[in-house]
Amino acid sequence: MEVGLAVGGAFLSSALNVLFDRLAPQGELLKMFQKHKNDVRLLKKLRMTLLGLQAVLSDAESKQASNQFVSQWLNEFRHAVDSTENLMEEVNYEALRLKVEGQHQNLAETSNQQGSDLNLCLSDDFFLNIKEKLEDTIETLKDLQEQIGDLGLKENFGSTKQETRTPSTSLVGTRK
Repeated sequence: MEVGLAVGGAFLSSALNVLFDRLAPQGELLKMFQKHKNDVRLLKKLRMTLLGLQAVLSDAESKQASNQFVSQWLNEFRHAVDSTENLMEEVNYEALRLKVEGQHQNLAETSNQQGSDLNLCLSDDFFLNIKEKLEDTIETLKDLQEQIGDLGLKENFGSTKQETRTPSTSLVGTRK
């Protein structure tokens, strides 16, 4: 059971790191959303909410074995992170689809390769759909964030695992 908890925690932590990379202030995702300023704000809100939840992740992982409510909370958090990843994949897929279609269109119109650096313009309909999903995801994460105090989870901004082992030394040979 202990190994399963550690693997699950490592997976969630690495999933969060991938999301933070995608939501980076100068990342490609934010560049695609520049046309839709409100959606950029939602992405920033998503990032900040995830950061707040990540701060209690270590404590939640250590308490989940002894507290079923923390375990349930952690499962809900994993589900919300999975949903967020799926949402980001949907945006990436749409951007890639538009880029490929744009390159095909540019190649058909001209024989040069200038279409490789397209300014991706995601459709308004796509953004309405994504915005709704993004708002739902943020609401779910905010609900989880509100439960932190009730569950007695503490923020940990330092290293997630601290080694308590004392250093070992070995002496080889003897002095004459």
